[in-house]
Amino acid sequence: MTRLGANFAACVLIASAVSCGGRGAPDLEGYWEGSISVPGMEIGIAVEFRGSGDSLEAFIDIPDQGAEDLPLTGVRQAGDSISFQLESGLGLASFHGIASGDSMIGSFSQGAFAGGFELLRTAPPEAPVLPYRSEAVTIQCDGYVISGTLTLPEGGGPFPGVVLLSGSGLQDRDETVFGFKVFGVLADSLTRNGIAVLRCDDRGIGGSTGDPGGLTDQIMAQDALAMFDYMTGREEIARDRVGFLGHSEGSSIAFLAASMRPAGEVAFVIAMAGPSVRGYEILLSQIEIISRQQGLSEERIAEALDAQRRVMDVVVEGGDVSVLWDFMREQARKDLEGLTPEVLASLGDTAAFLDNAVAQSLMTIGSEWFHRFVTHDPAGEIGMAECPVLALYGGKDVQVAPALNEQPMRDALAGNPGGTVEVFPGANHLFQPAGTGAVSEYAGLPREFVPGFTGRISSWILETTGGAGAAGSAP
Repeated sequence: MTRLGANFAACVLIASAVSCGGRGAPDLEGYWEGSISVPGMEIGIAVEFRGSGDSLEAFIDIPDQGAEDLPLTGVRQAGDSISFQLESGLGLASFHGIASGDSMIGSFSQGAFAGGFELLRTAPPEAPVLPYRSEAVTIQCDGYVISGTLTLPEGGGPFPGVVLLSGSGLQDRDETVFGFKVFGVLADSLTRNGIAVLRCDDRGIGGSTGDPGGLTDQIMAQDALAMFDYMTGREEIARDRVGFLGHSEGSSIAFLAASMRPAGEVAFVIAMAGPSVRGYEILLSQIEIISRQQGLSEERIAEALDAQRRVMDVVVEGGDVSVLWDFMREQARKDLEGLTPEVLASLGDTAAFLDNAVAQSLMTIGSEWFHRFVTHDPAGEIGMAECPVLALYGGKDVQVAPALNEQPMRDALAGNPGGTVEVFPGANHLFQPAGTGAVSEYAGLPREFVPGFTGRISSWILETTGGAGAAGSAP
């Protein structure tokens, strides 16, 4: 959603809520995890700082790209300000941030890309001993490959299986959001409970190849079906007991992919925070909820909603989005007015920052994907589902709010005897235990699901498909 992740991108506002600590020089030594966020994309990173003062050095891991322990250059600390750079074939990546205690937030730029980054100090990961099999897999497609991880329960099978489909933006196989490996944790739990799980990198991310530009829901559904066919071709997996679980926009892809196959071929669909209305309404809901959480006045909220409608109306009508340049740049400039001098200084050339941000936003809203997102009503494919469906929402989700989506989902599934809709009251969009559900909370929350969440998914899959390794299922 909102590519502070997730998963949908609100393309008008460039909003930042940053608080800066004192001007002392905090100790940075240790292991930090987080992500880089630019319009339409989030990339998980980990940075290890070693030493201090003039001897401070740093190394970065970028799991999405299979990069580990890359040395950073230009590592400098002045008070609570920190800057460092990564030299790469795509151009110099520059980070400028402010550290406070165990958190760090700041700006990121690389060529035409501009955005932000956030890091939290944490303990280095330890490789666990898994009570199941884990395989790296490669799926050959037409001119590109999809790479992922298949986890298989111990035993002979055949097992029920599920293909995990991530939300909007370019995601790694674990759907890493602010250090929380949403699909990694979910796959671990499901596999421990007797369910085979396949999760893959999106095109152009990690081990997957192909051009991620120009992706549409139809193309992503074809990738989903390639993953589905791979699973059903494995002898350890029961081909008639494989379904989809989609998170956020991935839910819409799951329903679309299921509609492209004959009835009964896809065993089930699980919608995890799945939209049931157009993206047009989703984005307006996001802006209204998040703006109120930030304490904005009703007048300011109305202005933000009008601005978002103005942008989306041009897209809906098929107009040339370049006519929005001046308008969007002015909106972005207003959003920078509330930042502190320190944060503004960390952005570097403000005019260049604004130009880059607006250019990236225009690229997104001018894409075929965005046009489809704001105009297409997923209720059509949801209502077409002839397999059992489990739709789950977080009661505190501000990105796919249940107040907007729960009832339309129930309406769309009204004719499906296997349709079930449930809400986890204390969960956010990632189904973490949340305070307010705000996106700004994500990085500071425990990297775990609300109690009962993964258990509910496991039990429902096993009940729906006849149990783990059930006798008589098709190999």
